[in-house]
Amino acid sequence: MKSNTRNRIVTMLLIFAMAFTLLAGAGLAEESSYFGEGKITDEKITLTAAMTGVDNKQIDTGEDVIWFYEELEKKTNIHVKYDVISEADWSTRVNLMFAAADMPDMFLAVPIDIEEYGVSQGLIVPLDEYINEEIMPNYTSRLSLNDANASIPASDGLTYYIGKLIAQNVNHEGNHFINKTWLDKLGLPIPTTIDELTETLIAFRDLDPNGNGEKDEIPMSANTLQHYVQGIYTHFDGFGVPLVDLDTMNFGYVNIDADDKVQFTPYMPGFRAACEWLNSLYTQGLLDQESMTQDFGTWMTKIADDKVGYFTYLRMLNSGFAPELSENFVSILPPADPQYGASVPAILEVPSMGAVLTVANKYVEETLRWIDAQLETRTMMIAYNGPDKLEGGPTLEDGSPVEPTLALNENGKYVVLYTPEDNGLYDYVPVLNAQFFAPGDYYFDIFEMPPHRVERYEASKAYAEAGVMEPKSYYYLYKFSKMNNENSIETQRLLVELQRLVRESVAGFITNGVTDASWERFLSQAKGIGAERYVDYYQEAYDAYLNK
Repeated sequence: MKSNTRNRIVTMLLIFAMAFTLLAGAGLAEESSYFGEGKITDEKITLTAAMTGVDNKQIDTGEDVIWFYEELEKKTNIHVKYDVISEADWSTRVNLMFAAADMPDMFLAVPIDIEEYGVSQGLIVPLDEYINEEIMPNYTSRLSLNDANASIPASDGLTYYIGKLIAQNVNHEGNHFINKTWLDKLGLPIPTTIDELTETLIAFRDLDPNGNGEKDEIPMSANTLQHYVQGIYTHFDGFGVPLVDLDTMNFGYVNIDADDKVQFTPYMPGFRAACEWLNSLYTQGLLDQESMTQDFGTWMTKIADDKVGYFTYLRMLNSGFAPELSENFVSILPPADPQYGASVPAILEVPSMGAVLTVANKYVEETLRWIDAQLETRTMMIAYNGPDKLEGGPTLEDGSPVEPTLALNENGKYVVLYTPEDNGLYDYVPVLNAQFFAPGDYYFDIFEMPPHRVERYEASKAYAEAGVMEPKSYYYLYKFSKMNNENSIETQRLLVELQRLVRESVAGFITNGVTDASWERFLSQAKGIGAERYVDYYQEAYDAYLNK
């Protein structure tokens, strides 16, 4: 009798347990991800990741994360603890992590010195054996499109990072813009030569094109000396000099001629002529006297106040300018000196670093599956652009749903419906920190480019058709030519000294003029630092790339 009672109790307990399990399962089903199913592991895994933040908006600190990462965890069953580091502290923090062997499992969407920490020190995991259709089907299917994988291998031929690429079909950064409203008012054509441009700038200075009765026009303005988009260096292209100084990216002052010879850019024939022209503009009040020192906001305000006639910038649409102001400006080919022709620095759309895994990671395969889950087309587009439907999407502080920012059009392509103000996207999706890999042949099949992207594409198309691009993109030196660590360290040392010399010299040439004595002193100092040796290192690396 006692045995039967005991059996009934055990049976009831089993029934309750089964019912609880079913209810729990039903609860889990209700918790399914916005991105669908795709569990990577039955037992939850916890990983650590370091990334930078935009105003610390990408992701909350502690255990709470933004909506996108919450949904991603539901889908994959992988929990990630994020260390959000400010851009200002990034280099220092990363160096300390590697030095102390206190590394996260991965770094996301940020640059890491692959040659130092991967090839030389072996602290970064080579990924070649994991990049296949089984572990990373989304990534693998796109990797060879448009030769997107060509720049990824390190100097030892191994792959140390998952690429990040958002194709735009653009070939240059700094685009030349002129105030067409001012030109029309003064009855002037679009300038095509340096002499015509100079005459146009004089007219902008003297003839009150903004019509306010004051002498407040700034014919030409720039934001800092060397900025590769809106700095004074962009105007060297009209003298056949594709001048590039990527300050935070440890590259500059070398380019490739049509015969595959690397050259020190300041040695090019048009370099001195460009400096002399800029000095003439400066002394005549045609170049903004604050161009070399003013911050970005000050520069933008001058343009927004209808005081600037000519400058270089990425684009006019969706760039901080009011729509009515953007309509005043048109993109033009760089006015060029006939003796030298135009030579605009040419960019190639190659991957940056989307994810780097360290040797601290005990779950390499699972981590790569987690990254690949984010590269599924819909998930990837949401991560960068925001949600595509209301139900189950993110909510605002008052609990109301976020309006969809993304949708499919009648052609089955994704379109951006709107961009929330004040960087509002960062409150619920990672945006710049998103894992994203979209070469052109894939991206343009799935995405309807918004007007500001089309603007850049059209300008790049015009530049290419006009033949104003440099013979070989500097990206072949910057991205494709891989040096061993010893040579890389030496080129970086030389670059620091050459940067200082060129910047100081060019600033002096612009403000004080160029004499034979000052020019010869500049050339002698560049040689003394080791400009020829600097070029030789790049030539050796570039030749090795060509031989491969």
